[in-house]
Amino acid sequence: MGRSITLSPDQQSGKAAFKSLVKSFGGQDAASSETGVRRQKISDMGLPNVAEFPTLDLIDSLEDRTVGLPGWPHVTNWLCRRRGGVFVPLPQGEHDADGMMLTVAELAGELGDVSRSISDAVSASGDGGRNITVAEAHAALAELDGLDRTSAQLRLKLIAKVKGE
Repeated sequence: MGRSITLSPDQQSGKAAFKSLVKSFGGQDAASSETGVRRQKISDMGLPNVAEFPTLDLIDSLEDRTVGLPGWPHVTNWLCRRRGGVFVPLPQGEHDADGMMLTVAELAGELGDVSRSISDAVSASGDGGRNITVAEAHAALAELDGLDRTSAQLRLKLIAKVKGE
């Protein structure tokens, strides 16, 4: 492949996020058919050794059509992590007592997921024994991202109450 280059680890991880987005959408053929972008170009945009990157409108179009699927929003999440944050969607549901309690219940569930992930990682029967492996750390960080998103959702709902919204 004459067009092969060496990309930075950050660029490669961005391409991996795009590749996951395309897979979530239904694959290269589906993305090409829906967006009008040639299949080979979409393939190149996901390859870690080709200097072809997706446009913002292509990312937006695909993320817009994969809402709710695992990993969504793939590229936006990658960008947020690169900037030291997490993507937090605007709060869903009401700001009333039922809406608040639903978010608190989700927060408790997320905390349970984080606890379980860490507990599994440090148990003697874990992959690294009592030492947390890189894979286990990544899994725990993913669970923490969910906890952060849900906590931010509750925070936004409470701030809306304080502001009288």
